[in-house]
Amino acid sequence: MQVTTLGDPLNPVVESQTMLHTVLRGSVNLPAATRADSKIMHHIAALMHSSARSDHGMAATLLPGSLFLKSPQVTVYATAAQNPLFLGEIEILAIATGQPVILLRRAPDGSSTDLTVDIALPDPTKLGWFLEYRLFLGLAGDSWLVPLGSGPSIHLMRHGLFLSEHHPFADAWDRDAGIERAIAHLASHRTGGWSW
Repeated sequence: MQVTTLGDPLNPVVESQTMLHTVLRGSVNLPAATRADSKIMHHIAALMHSSARSDHGMAATLLPGSLFLKSPQVTVYATAAQNPLFLGEIEILAIATGQPVILLRRAPDGSSTDLTVDIALPDPTKLGWFLEYRLFLGLAGDSWLVPLGSGPSIHLMRHGLFLSEHHPFADAWDRDAGIERAIAHLASHRTGGWSW
């Protein structure tokens, strides 16, 4: 936090700059959501069997073009910007709304293979961060966000995001196969092709 003094040096007025100051719209030039980003956000809504609408209020200011999933009350945003861009925005939004925020990071070239997911899950006492997760599609069609290393898996369900210490895969090979299924499913969704 930076502290500056204003006015009379004998009676200074202290002005503090917090993270909110650094992420207000216009203070940092961040890339806008594109059509490719919108398709990826709608794909997540479809995986969660949720209707979506363009977000408004604080989300529309911090993450222009974001989607709000009505049923689980989750904000979703996609971007080609790499980490750490947008982490401050999703942190502030998650804390202010008390609702999860999913940030999808796609490859700048638009390919589905490099999609990573950052998730901010608020609870009454703290904010849980889950960074660089991957989409996973189970053989039964169930959708998850899974870590490449340690950490819980997150089940994407109609009623919300559910953390599980039990992974939907048996080993690294099974995990990679589920990630590849999710990539193929996303690619078919983005091109409007057949989806399974």
